[in-house]
Amino acid sequence: MAYAPTARLLGDLVSSVADVELVRGAPSTLVTGITQDSRRVSPGDLFVAVPGFERDGLEFVPDALARGAAAVAAESRPSVEMPTVLVANARHALADLSAAFFDHPSRDLAVVGVTGTDGKTSTTHLLSAILEAHGLRTGWLTTVNTRVADDVRSNAADHTTPEAPIVQYTLAEMRAAHLDVAVVETSSHALSLDRVRGVDFKTGVFTNLSPEHINFHGSFEAYLAAKRLLFERLPPEGVAVLNADDAHAETMRAATRARVLTYGLDQPADFNARDIVLTAHGTTFVLLPGAHSVETRLVGRFNVSNWLAAFAAATVFGATPDDVVRAAAAQPPVAGRMNLVDAGQPFAVVVDFAHTPQALEKALDTVRSLVRGRVLLAFGLAGGRDAANRRVMGALAARKADFFVITMDDPGHEDPAAIAAQIAAGASDVGGRFAIELDRRAAIRFLFGRAEPGDAVLLAGKGHEQRMVIGDVKLPWNDGCAAAEVLAGLGYSNRAVP
Repeated sequence: MAYAPTARLLGDLVSSVADVELVRGAPSTLVTGITQDSRRVSPGDLFVAVPGFERDGLEFVPDALARGAAAVAAESRPSVEMPTVLVANARHALADLSAAFFDHPSRDLAVVGVTGTDGKTSTTHLLSAILEAHGLRTGWLTTVNTRVADDVRSNAADHTTPEAPIVQYTLAEMRAAHLDVAVVETSSHALSLDRVRGVDFKTGVFTNLSPEHINFHGSFEAYLAAKRLLFERLPPEGVAVLNADDAHAETMRAATRARVLTYGLDQPADFNARDIVLTAHGTTFVLLPGAHSVETRLVGRFNVSNWLAAFAAATVFGATPDDVVRAAAAQPPVAGRMNLVDAGQPFAVVVDFAHTPQALEKALDTVRSLVRGRVLLAFGLAGGRDAANRRVMGALAARKADFFVITMDDPGHEDPAAIAAQIAAGASDVGGRFAIELDRRAAIRFLFGRAEPGDAVLLAGKGHEQRMVIGDVKLPWNDGCAAAEVLAGLGYSNRAVP
């Protein structure tokens, strides 16, 4: 049976949250839901009018009222007559009211937050796998999907961590399903915009940090400060799991009151690995401490680091190296992360979500280590994000790939040709061999036509995603499916897309 929250009296809800005041309307008004999106309002909802980056939420109060909103919370009084809650900060109120409406589910769950630039989704899935092998019931909320017990559904949001009402609703679902641990992929946006305010994290995991979302945060220092918030908020009895191989871990260590556990491949740490053997179809390594041999279907040295991060966090709940061995043997590749597309072709095809300089470098190095031939690459970069990365990643592709095609990747409202030109400028700086083909399917077909036996083609940037955003339109698109279709058109029919 689907989870259904209990309706709350508006007066009770307001009285349980600081810095809010009911200034108009009856305390006995019944509230059946909460949202900041007027398009999602259902009859009985409390609509929180959050000031946006382009438009003020107050503009949408009439629409919310027309859809049946029972009350509105806002930083100033709306022009329409309806039950009104006056708040000092609408984003804080959205989070606090959401947590109160769902009766603070994170107080009854052990919640783990996973943050960093790359590796969040994979680490979340691996942590869940280890905990399940240990006998615990887990749920997660990630970029790719949400899992509550056996119910797995796609992440329909356009961002990694959804807004506070959805976060709190999902945690309440997990509590109702009697889960033991909830793992929340926690983005810098979520921390900066208070989407996870009101979540009582017990454990925080830091994967790594490299420049991303600078267009939103304004500087790398502000981006780092946003990530640091997770560790500042951990309680003294909590645990911070930090990547000893990343220098920014020291910032997290200095910020937290929690006990610290470290993991790493290159630096001394509480959890390490040795004897790492990489192949095109999996990895083996020896887990330290304990010297247990682990065999995983996940490809790449960076995934060994992800296993270490997951195990370090899992030990907080009593997990053992034997649980890692069992989890690794059963865990399939995470959607869109180093996935092989095998249709019987004589060259490898790899789909990966790599969309940052650090992730692209790791992906290219991993693919290079797995094949005897050339590495060919197709990638683009999204519009409205980190324009400085375009030239950097063009130069990176030129240095690391034998040949690459610059193509389209969610241009949004930017000109895809202009994005490609900025990437190309970086590639030209170092004399790279490349072409520009904005039609992503045509780019894939072009590379497959150039690939020779023993080569590898890396399709980077889209990973698990199921759409291409052009302007305001979201067109169906998935790199793995497109690759399989192109291969079939070339006469390869043994389709296998992990």
